[in-house]
Amino acid sequence: MIADEDRKKFAEIQAQVECTKKFACVEAALTDLCKGRYYSDLDILECLEKTEPPCKFARPFGCTLVCTCLLRKFIARNFDQWSAEDTSLVRRPKPAP
Repeated sequence: MIADEDRKKFAEIQAQVECTKKFACVEAALTDLCKGRYYSDLDILECLEKTEPPCKFARPFGCTLVCTCLLRKFIARNFDQWSAEDTSLVRRPKPAP
């Protein structure tokens, strides 16, 4: 279940983003997420979706694509551990000191 405070933040971000998937990620309580791998130390969400044509938020970055969707990145930053079973979202381990 998504807390009211988080729903408010989602609504704020949704007002800034035009989503071609009609915000399915939020409507499905974070279980219908685009596949991605979040690198927390770099704040980069690698896009792992294999759709044609690519999502409008997928941008080339070297030999991969990164997600620029504000909502999807917010979810990755704040809910990746909670939703890891339902998606391919993985937090990269931090290097040993």
